[in-house]
Amino acid sequence: MLNLDFNETKIDIIYEYENELPVVFFKLIFKNSGKIAEKHNRGCASMLARLLNEGSNDEFFKSLEYRAIELYAKASFEHFQISIKCLKEHFDFALEKLQELFLNVRFEEKILQRLKTLALGELASLNTDYDYQAKRLLNKNVFKDEIFASGLDGTKESIEKISLKELQDFMSENLVLDNALFVFGGDIKEDEVKIKVEKICQILKRNISNQNKSYKLVDESIEVSEQKSTEQAYIYFCSPFNIQINDEKMYLAKLALFILGQGGFGSRLMEEVRVKRGLAYSAYAMLDVNLNYSRVFGYLQTKNESSNEAKALVKEVFENFVQNGVNEKEFQLAKQFLVGSMPLRYENLAKRLDIMLNEYLHGLKLGNLKEEMQKIKNTNLDELNDFIKAHSEITKVSFASIENES
Repeated sequence: MLNLDFNETKIDIIYEYENELPVVFFKLIFKNSGKIAEKHNRGCASMLARLLNEGSNDEFFKSLEYRAIELYAKASFEHFQISIKCLKEHFDFALEKLQELFLNVRFEEKILQRLKTLALGELASLNTDYDYQAKRLLNKNVFKDEIFASGLDGTKESIEKISLKELQDFMSENLVLDNALFVFGGDIKEDEVKIKVEKICQILKRNISNQNKSYKLVDESIEVSEQKSTEQAYIYFCSPFNIQINDEKMYLAKLALFILGQGGFGSRLMEEVRVKRGLAYSAYAMLDVNLNYSRVFGYLQTKNESSNEAKALVKEVFENFVQNGVNEKEFQLAKQFLVGSMPLRYENLAKRLDIMLNEYLHGLKLGNLKEEMQKIKNTNLDELNDFIKAHSEITKVSFASIENES
């Protein structure tokens, strides 16, 4: 982690030098400036990313492609990100084009209308993506907040209402120095990094930094479904998990959920749903804990006539898991896999940068994942089962499904 003071603002820089290849990775992250920063119409952050991906003029991306430079913007639920990947010899040119883009965003009505048409077309295509529809149905019902009622692109109604003024305001309020985080990796020296960060900082406006927002699931278990013309049932489910991302026992949560449903074949859920009952080709339950909310999240597909049986089985598996914990064999296999797969997570620079970025954005110290793996290696079965029994809230499973019209 590098730090830079620019105009009385502390700038954080995640950085790793590697010169095996003459390549540079760069990311400019605007923290808490994604979907959660939208004030009016849902899909505004995503639409601004689309607009930035139009370049500053018609020749913008041609000049980048000629030099094999990858530059793109995207909005997530939490953050707004601009990424660059290129050969070291073209990195200065890439940053010049980034500066040019920031100073000359194409806030043009003709372009906005074309991008709206594309977004609406993509949204319409999701009407028959029943996985997507079931997930949206679940989120809309288990969270109290309206923000979960739509995906990143918003709804048909919200997309149509987005204006150039709203996009301009969103950019000037959120894509600012006070929200900025820089990530550099590859064949670039530390002194070069700081010089380039200063150049970018010079073109960024100032504003009050965005704060993280937290959301809670509804207290009760719910079950909702929608009828569509489909040959199988698409089932998504979740339950509350009372743990924070920086909890000292997060390593036990990761170990527990790997055994319950995140580990694929051999996991408790897969064994019961697929191997023993043949209800689905796959079934997963995974840890979904971040700064915004904490839950267990899962999904499966099954025959329409088996939908109720599958839901009941998921509940049964969760209840048995909390009541009886895990056995020695499950415990040892999970530990061996998680600890043994660690080298693969750090095998290349891009993966290492992503790990460091996630640790930083979650308010964890860099290197936290390695410490967690050491804790998993040293833990014992009784400690894990005590942890599982203390979290009976995960048995409050809620379901959303898309099933065949009756």
